[in-house]
Amino acid sequence: ISWTSWAGRNFDAGRDRHAIVVWCVTVLAPAIAAALLYWAVAGVSLFGAFVVDIAVLYLTLGFRQFSHYFTDLREALDNGDDNEVRRLLAEWLHLDASELPHTEVLRHVVEHGLLAAHRHVFGVFIWFIVCSALGLGPAGAVLFRMAEFVSRYWAYRLRALDAPDNDRLLELSRRVFGLIDAVPSR
Repeated sequence: ISWTSWAGRNFDAGRDRHAIVVWCVTVLAPAIAAALLYWAVAGVSLFGAFVVDIAVLYLTLGFRQFSHYFTDLREALDNGDDNEVRRLLAEWLHLDASELPHTEVLRHVVEHGLLAAHRHVFGVFIWFIVCSALGLGPAGAVLFRMAEFVSRYWAYRLRALDAPDNDRLLELSRRVFGLIDAVPSR
């Protein structure tokens, strides 16, 4: 968060080109750094490059960011405790689920569980494979993860502060993530 916030503070002056610069600094710079680290280590040791791949993939995969909610929801559903399911769903998604019928609660659980698995696991892994096949090492995993995070971060800033630094930054980050997300979505 601090990297993205710092880049927004230091590189964003409200113009279209500044939104592009901030996005590049917050998303492309870490991805390029991951590729450079991979190449530097691969020049010394293939085993070391493999370790870099595994370490970066481990850090970018977000199993724990959603799995505990999903596990608790599954247990509450297995126990037939609809009130607990609604409470957990409201806590996870920050929405009022108290009046939702049982079928809508189930729909939300499945829909958001699949979306979270896609965004935190499958998308990261697909981009890892694509960029590794191109010789870029773990850069794809970093690219997907940062693009997804940045698109959420600027939307959060809009909600939290009710005044984004640059409307174009939110629009750009969502649009570019949509393009990046199109690959694993297919």
